[in-house]
This record gives sequence, structure tokens and C-alpha cells, in this order.
Amino acid sequence: MSEQRVAIITGGTRGMGKSMSLALAERGDIVIAVYRSDGKSAAQVKGELKKLSPKSDVIQGDVSKKADVERIVGTVGERFGRIDILVNNAGIFDFAFLEDMTEDDLDRYLSINFKSQFLMTQAAAPYMKKHQYGRIVNASSISATIADVGLVGYGCSKAAVNMFTKIMSAELAPYGITVNAYAPGIIHTDMTDGMIRERGDEQVKQIALKRFGTGEEAAALVAFLASPEAGYVTGEIIGVDGGFFKVQNPYRAHEYASTGK
Repeated sequence: MSEQRVAIITGGTRGMGKSMSLALAERGDIVIAVYRSDGKSAAQVKGELKKLSPKSDVIQGDVSKKADVERIVGTVGERFGRIDILVNNAGIFDFAFLEDMTEDDLDRYLSINFKSQFLMTQAAAPYMKKHQYGRIVNASSISATIADVGLVGYGCSKAAVNMFTKIMSAELAPYGITVNAYAPGIIHTDMTDGMIRERGDEQVKQIALKRFGTGEEAAALVAFLASPEAGYVTGEIIGVDGGFFKVQNPYRAHEYASTGK
């Protein structure tokens, strides 16, 4: 493609989303990073983006609301005439046992973690179909396939993302649009900082690489999936988790290696 690619990244001004926004802008894409409420962080990221890709920008909106989604996508589409990349990164995470969850809690998980991806994909797909090209990358999680107590809302919302990704990969394939998902393990961001401080010492024992991931490492995978080079990859949910729960007791390998063998 001779023209610059236009990317929308939801939740694109903090945590992993910020790393993704900067990674795509650095390679020359026009990045529109969507944020919901943290204006201070958004202003900072806007400045960083424009240094890398001058046409990039930030836009405020709640992507779990249809009216906001239509405004965001419509604004980007009108400004640039195309939308080539959509990264559905926005999400929330917290622990809550069944008895402690309210109906509003469940609705919030499903709306922000899954419904937002449905709405953004539905709104952006016509622009991609028009140009017979598109890259959609959704935020899944290891919790979509590995059950964990206290994560019924989060885990179920991410399981829905996996099925959505697979179905969309088939529905949109005739138009040159690929749809994939990245499934992070424990990536150290402000969203996971509390959990890591609370029980990180135990969790790291189940990670083959014996460390938590970084936003930049997640962004590297997303950047590939959102590139022309990933044109024959679709319908995949790809882990970026350091080998979390790939085998029982991976810490024993580190103990053995420490003996010098």
C-alpha cells in the first residue's frame, strides 16, 4: 500500500495500549488512540504520537456505547477516508467472587471487554470492505481458556472475544480483512500492578520465562498482526504470556539450571 495506513486503537493511551499506539506510529502508521477519561495521559501520548507520525491524534469516547463508537469511527473515516487497522484493546480487569458480584458488575465486564469490540468492528468494517483490506486485532487473555477463581466476569467476557474473533475471521475474509486476537498473560501495567504486588511471587513460579511481560512485548505481536506481512494469519488467538501454565512447575527448570547443568 502506497498510502499511510490508518489505525484506531481503543484504550490506546495507557498500559499496553500506549505501547501499541507508539509502535504503530513509529513504523509510519497514522494512529488514532481512543481514551475514555484520563485526559492528562491522553495529552501526553498525543504529543509522543505526533513526533512519530504527525497526522496521529487522540480522541475521547466510551467504546462500550454505540453513539460514541459511531462518532469515533465516523470522525476518523471522514478525516482520512479510510480505516485500515482496528486494535480493540480497551478492557477492564478485577477480581470478584460470585457472591460479591452485582448484575451491574457483570454488565460492565461484558460491555467494556466484549461489546465494545463488537461495536467497533461493526462500525469500522465497512471502511475496510471498501478498500478490500483490513487488520483487526482483538484483546483476549489467557483467562479466556485457563479458568481462575474470582474471574468469572473477566474470564467469560474474554472467552466471548475468542469466539467472536474466529467467527469474524470467516465473515470478513472475503473482503481481505484478517481478524486475530492476542492473549496476554501477566503483563506489568498499572491495571495489573495491584495483583502482582498481592500474589506475584506465587504466579511467577508458573511462568516458564520466570518474569512478567512488558507492554512493548505485547505491542510487538500486535504490530505484526496489524501488518501486511500477516496477511495469511487469521482466526488465531495468540498467547503472549511467557509460557504461563504451559507446563506444570516450570520453576523447577530454573532451579535445575542454577546448579550449572
